[in-house]
Amino acid sequence: MLYPFSSPVFLSKVEYQRYARHLILDNIGVSGQKRLKSASVLFVGAGGLGSPGLVYLASSGVGCLGIIDYDTISYSNLHRQILYNYTDIDQLKASIAYSKITRINPECTVFIYPFMLNQANCQDVVKKYDIVIDASDNFETRYLINYACYAKHKVHIYGAIQSFEGHISVFNYKSGCLYSDLYPNILGLQSSNCNNTGILGVLTGVTGVLQVTEAIKIILGLGETLSGYLLIYNSLNASFRRVKIPLFPIKYVNNYQFNSRTIKLFNTIDQYQLSLMIDKSSFILIDIRRPPEFFKDHLLKAVNIPLKNIKSKSVISFICARLKSRKIVVYCYDNLRSLIVSQILYNHKIHHYRLNYRY
Repeated sequence: MLYPFSSPVFLSKVEYQRYARHLILDNIGVSGQKRLKSASVLFVGAGGLGSPGLVYLASSGVGCLGIIDYDTISYSNLHRQILYNYTDIDQLKASIAYSKITRINPECTVFIYPFMLNQANCQDVVKKYDIVIDASDNFETRYLINYACYAKHKVHIYGAIQSFEGHISVFNYKSGCLYSDLYPNILGLQSSNCNNTGILGVLTGVTGVLQVTEAIKIILGLGETLSGYLLIYNSLNASFRRVKIPLFPIKYVNNYQFNSRTIKLFNTIDQYQLSLMIDKSSFILIDIRRPPEFFKDHLLKAVNIPLKNIKSKSVISFICARLKSRKIVVYCYDNLRSLIVSQILYNHKIHHYRLNYRY
């Protein structure tokens, strides 16, 4: 739950009528609705994730919304960014979002920031809000949000989408884990761009609504949040998975040179370095994906030990007894899964390498 009210909050007669279905819920009531009205939420991005989130938070009675987005609306946005239509093409998203959100709820105060978030302005904007909803589409912005929320003690609600899968989590909540714990800076993701990937339009709606659901729960102090977990939604098989984010920071050794005197517990290598290892040493390449993924496509000489199996004591015992004499390399296209496996092996003091593999 957010901190207590800093000043008296009142609901108008119209608001009592509008939020009647909230007011009759035991866990919300008048006090909860006042908490929503006193809360302030910043959206970094008013696109596919931000559109449904803005609509639902404004409709739910959140009293103050901030929108930071410098982009303009294009035709390719319309299949997923439901705030906009053909008449809005080439106009600023922040300006159009302001116009439409204030019509949805005139009682909601909306501030817009039609510029790019950067190191110079990030903390100044973030410090004005209780919660920051990350609806951006690039890693550089996500790291900026991560740092600013940590520096200003703000809750960071993360969302990301690709193809048919959505990811959601809550960071910096009650001294919980950060985005940089999920994707450490060492991965070098800042230069990666998500703009060229395909996206199922409705997936943005599901993911964006799940983000603002977490925000409402935090404002009201209801239920359990996703702090410490990554929620993965697969739209193709209608499944949800909660994956625990490693609690301990993982240490990396850079610029590794392959010789017996410099073997470390925890190293990342690239495909070129792997090719050198294949030619010069005895190794075991472990693909940690699920069997259907492995059989569809895998690296030469790889063996399949899925993540869920590596967690078991019997597999750990087997690795310790039979494989410790060989150079162990784990890989997966999903950074989170490979990081989790590396943490498991690290905790058991098993020397290994994590392949930074690019498909």
